[in-house]
Amino acid sequence: MRDLPRPGQVYRHFKGNIYRIIALANHSETGETLVIYKRDDEEEKAYARPLDMFMSEVDKKKYPYVAEKYRFTLYTDDEAVGDMATVPDGGAESGLDPLLESFLDAPTISDKVGRFYDMKGCATPEMLSYVAASLDLDVSGDTEQMYDEILKALKAKEKYESGRLRR
Repeated sequence: MRDLPRPGQVYRHFKGNIYRIIALANHSETGETLVIYKRDDEEEKAYARPLDMFMSEVDKKKYPYVAEKYRFTLYTDDEAVGDMATVPDGGAESGLDPLLESFLDAPTISDKVGRFYDMKGCATPEMLSYVAASLDLDVSGDTEQMYDEILKALKAKEKYESGRLRR
């Protein structure tokens, strides 16, 4: 059984973000234990998640390419904790975000499209820049615009370069 999170501990979410535990709390109506946590670079924002969900395993049906076993893992790299927003992946040898690494390692364009969908909502501009460079694309704008441009290019590549028989 895994140890319960404690205030001050730092955990890495399987999508790569790093969070500091603020407290364990009890829901006033249900009594359910909640984990209260935040990113150090988001002063005004904190998150609450049921303890069971915080400690749960990654849903491999929804995220089949994620290498991590658990949704959150205790982060122990003391040197990198100072800049919570830019800490690289703590487990991958390459230092890349696991979703980005999975995309880059995908063997076919169809696999890349599937893995790119997994990045929606959690991709950073830096991750999207790596993706764009790997596809020889030049994208700009905010994160959502970059994501949409890359997705459009990926879909076109999938449609026209997918290994179908050509006459």
